Amino acid sequence: MAPVETDELQIGVAETYDVVVTPRVDRAFTLMAESIERLGYARATLAPREGMTAPVPELRPTPLLTMRDMGMDHGAMGHGGMDHGAMAQGQMDHGTMDHGSMDHGSMDHGSMDHSGHSGHSGAMQDDAPVTHNHSEGPGVSNLNRTPISRLDEPGIGLEDVDHRVLTYSQLRSLDRNPDVRAPGREMQIHLTSNMERYMWSFDGVRFTEIDAPIVFHEGERLRVTLVNDTMMPHPIHLHGMFFELVNGGSDHKPRKHTVIVKPGERLAFDVTADEPGDWAFHCHLLYHMHAGMMQVVSVRPGPMDHSSHSGHGGGHHGHHAPAPEPDPAPAHHNHHSGHHGGGAQ
Repeated sequence: MAPVETDELQIGVAETYDVVVTPRVDRAFTLMAESIERLGYARATLAPREGMTAPVPELRPTPLLTMRDMGMDHGAMGHGGMDHGAMAQGQMDHGTMDHGSMDHGSMDHGSMDHSGHSGHSGAMQDDAPVTHNHSEGPGVSNLNRTPISRLDEPGIGLEDVDHRVLTYSQLRSLDRNPDVRAPGREMQIHLTSNMERYMWSFDGVRFTEIDAPIVFHEGERLRVTLVNDTMMPHPIHLHGMFFELVNGGSDHKPRKHTVIVKPGERLAFDVTADEPGDWAFHCHLLYHMHAGMMQVVSVRPGPMDHSSHSGHGGGHHGHHAPAPEPDPAPAHHNHHSGHHGGGAQ
């Protein structure tokens, strides 16, 4: 597989990429890292000799959230959209919101360690119905009734740039995924908030109020669908295990430990529960995590207890996937080969 070439990528807090930069001229280049609200930046210089510098580009205008980011793009989503409660409609100034960071280069990047596949519209391959079997108290101001796949989109503020921007739909693992079994169980987790009160949670329940972990069973293969009911992107991070992002990549899906879930988006990942123990699962915007968007994934040994597949408060309902493919389970899982990104934390 050939690496995919790009000029810019939006990277979430804790996300990692393997990037190959190949300068083709004897001069300095600026590597520009711009915060997502574009009020600050960091820069680095790549040069063949010490003392060389390159121009630093001006910060771009602060991006605005659109109706699509609010789950209200009825042309693409059909009627229904997101229930906003008391939230005002229209556009929202992104500069007044807390966000993670975005890296982009002002130089001609060489290539990146991913295959050069084109975008895959509807590549999520996850057609389980969206349910809201979770708390809808004061900590939940929005309910995304018709979430969409945004794997083909480059990220907030990058929709209309005149250069190449990496999307999740382009990512492929260089090596075949170590476990190619079809998921035997599925669960759905909602990213929830009341932004006015600065309340953040999974399934409407803050970490301090959960009464049970999210249970995985050792050796099982399961699909986790994340539904973003908020108007912010969240870098969701799972400790202890890599997962495969469901993006149309067949048995070469990208292996990640952190994934950005865009506003109004629904995406899925497949994971093999091969590391027994308790693992943190949280938004890596740490102020969101401390405010409550955190849970514990408990990988438990032994056979699955079919009488209980829920997490806290009935929010994470697991169910059996229909007719899993009879692919053999791998003999072992090497988590440090064939993924794009460093080791899981």
